[in-house]
Amino acid sequence: MHEKSSDPANPRAIERLIRSKYESMPGSERALADRVLEHPHEVLLYSATELADRAGASKAAVSRFVRRLGYGDFREMQREIRHAQMTGDPIFLSAVPERNQSSLSRHLECDMASLRDTIEQIDATMVEEVSQKILSARRVVCLGYRNSYVFANYLRRQLILIRPDVSLIPGAGQMLMEDFGDLGPDDLLITVGLRRRSAQLARAMELFRDRGVPIAYFTDRRAVRTRAFATWVFACQVRGTSLFDSYVGVVSLLNFLATRTYHSSGQVGRKRLSGIEDMLEALGELDPGT
Repeated sequence: MHEKSSDPANPRAIERLIRSKYESMPGSERALADRVLEHPHEVLLYSATELADRAGASKAAVSRFVRRLGYGDFREMQREIRHAQMTGDPIFLSAVPERNQSSLSRHLECDMASLRDTIEQIDATMVEEVSQKILSARRVVCLGYRNSYVFANYLRRQLILIRPDVSLIPGAGQMLMEDFGDLGPDDLLITVGLRRRSAQLARAMELFRDRGVPIAYFTDRRAVRTRAFATWVFACQVRGTSLFDSYVGVVSLLNFLATRTYHSSGQVGRKRLSGIEDMLEALGELDPGT
C-alpha cells in the first residue's frame, strides 16, 4: 500500500516527502535521506547497491527507505526523479565533472555548480522580506556555531555598516540568555547553521521561536528539524569535491542580502556608511597603500 503523496508534476515534491518522513527514519535510512537530499541526481546515476555504498548504508536499507516513501521499488523512485530532471529543475541535474579534467578544474566546476544551484533555488521575495526586517527591527542578532560562526560574523560585519545594534553571538564566555533573553517580535535573529550543526543551535532557535522572535535561517539542504523553527529558510548547496564542504553559495547569498539591505536603506544607510568611512580615514585605520 502506497503512502506516497508526492506529485510528479512538482519537482520539489520528493524533497518535501523525504523531509516529512525524516524524523521517523532509523539512522541507516537517514543516511540515505541525507544523500538523496543533497545529491538527488545520484538516484539516476547509480544502482540501489551503489547508492547504498555511497551513503554508507545497506541495500536492504535502500529497500526500506523506498517503501517508507511510498514507492513500490527503487525504479519507481528513479522514474519520479527522472521526470523532475526533465522539467529542468537544476537541483535534479547531474553536476558530475568530466573525468579528464584536472583536480583544480573539477574543484572549480563543483563550486560553480554549488553557487548556481544555491542561487537558482532562492526565492527573491524572501530575500526582500528579510532585508526589510533587518532595517525595521529594533535589534538584529547573528547567531552561528562552529564553521557557521564565520558566516554569521561576515554578515554582521556588513550589516553594522548599514544600521546600528547588530550583534554576533555567541561571544567568548557568553551565556546567550543573559544578554539576549529579552529578544522579542520586534527583533530579528539571523542564524547560520551549516551541516554538522551544534546541538545547541536547535535548542536556541526553538527557544527564540517560542518567544515570537522572527528567524531568518541560512542552512544546507540536509537540514530538516531546524527548519521548523525559522520564519524564512534559505537552503544552500554546500557539497564539495572532497571531505570539505563548499561555501561559495552561502557567502554569495549573504553578500546579496547585505547589498539589497544597503540599497533599501536609502539615505539613512548611505549616511551611516559615509560617516564610518570618514571616521576610518580620520583615525588612519586602513592602509591607504592597498
